[in-house]
Amino acid sequence: MLDKIGIHLSGGDGGHGVVSYHREKFVPQGGPDGGDGGRGGRIFLKAVDDVYTLEQYRSKKRFKAGDGGNGSVKLKTGAHGEDLVLLVPAGTVITEVETGDLIADLSQPGDQALVVHGGKGGWGNKRFATSTNQTPSFSQKGHSGEGMDVGLELRLLADVGLLGLPNAGKSTFLAAVSNAKPKIANYPFTTLEPMLGVVDEAYDRFTLADLPGLVEGASEGYGLGFEFLKHVRRCRVLLHVVDSASPDPVTDYELIEGEVHAYDATLDDIVRVIAVTKADLDEEAAKVSAAALSAHTGRPVHVISAVTEIGIRPLVKELLDLVLRERAIAAQRPPAEIPVLRPESRERFAVAKEAPGRFRVEGERTVTFVEMMDTGMEGAVDEIIRRLERWGVAKALRRAGIAVGDEIWFGETVINWRD
Repeated sequence: MLDKIGIHLSGGDGGHGVVSYHREKFVPQGGPDGGDGGRGGRIFLKAVDDVYTLEQYRSKKRFKAGDGGNGSVKLKTGAHGEDLVLLVPAGTVITEVETGDLIADLSQPGDQALVVHGGKGGWGNKRFATSTNQTPSFSQKGHSGEGMDVGLELRLLADVGLLGLPNAGKSTFLAAVSNAKPKIANYPFTTLEPMLGVVDEAYDRFTLADLPGLVEGASEGYGLGFEFLKHVRRCRVLLHVVDSASPDPVTDYELIEGEVHAYDATLDDIVRVIAVTKADLDEEAAKVSAAALSAHTGRPVHVISAVTEIGIRPLVKELLDLVLRERAIAAQRPPAEIPVLRPESRERFAVAKEAPGRFRVEGERTVTFVEMMDTGMEGAVDEIIRRLERWGVAKALRRAGIAVGDEIWFGETVINWRD
């Protein structure tokens, strides 16, 4: 099961604003009526309960939302670009690859996060009309959509997770009670990746995860330790299975529980069910092991065989009852806020002198506005200078020693200063 992958997301580009003037009979010199471009589409990631892996992103790793439409005459705004919603399994954590920052933790079905924004639509010339410039002959280009490399990691959210040493019978149990088809063989570490199945019981169902087997030292990263334990914390119920053929079932049980506790002591709070497996080989020996475990833990212990179905139905029914109880408890908790990256204030800017005659302006609002202006249009640079005066950027440039004709860089866009 693919549980970790990187993909690239791009918001749609904004549509261009247009230069247009109102024209109709008897109104030969109407005012500007150029419409704005539409906003570029955004990309959301949404957790659902009928997708269990990240396999769909193995072959396609680049996604782009729809571009916004261009504005038109008569103040018609272009259509917004189509948003894109990518579906991921519940339990998926999203991070920004470049910084490692957490974008969102989609822990429950229905959780949704806006990951990249679309570009702003450009203004039509009507937006720039003032009392001193009633017929502006310039407009804005649409801005490019946000682009980001994001990492998706599935920290499995299963109703029931299977605990146990390698070759304890977890995969056989999963195959017997669900629609999953795990690899089964008589040697350790048959399961190298989590395997998820759906168990139908009466008129309900629950998900059951076969997780890679633990070994001593797993909490310190030995074997498949960390890869296993990160999934344990996302299960509602844990079924701890012990091999009835083990010479010391209590030690086997304590080894696993000790590693889980050492990794994260809060995992002790997840409800446990214990079962002794492979009763078909020697049912009496299985009962002896179960009695020893029950005496040690103070809990009832199931005796099961996935091959002959000894004890399977009562165990599945108990698991379902516990899952339904835990779901009800979870539904009563207030919804957790999904953390998202917050950009810096759009009002901030910074001015720096990079070389003689060359200055750079940083700041989202200022840079975005200039990048969207078509500086080849008549009056566009004059409008930029007016905005820089209004926002205090021109004052900062003068303090930095700018002179007429010096270059000012806004991202990849450059204009020459005029006073």
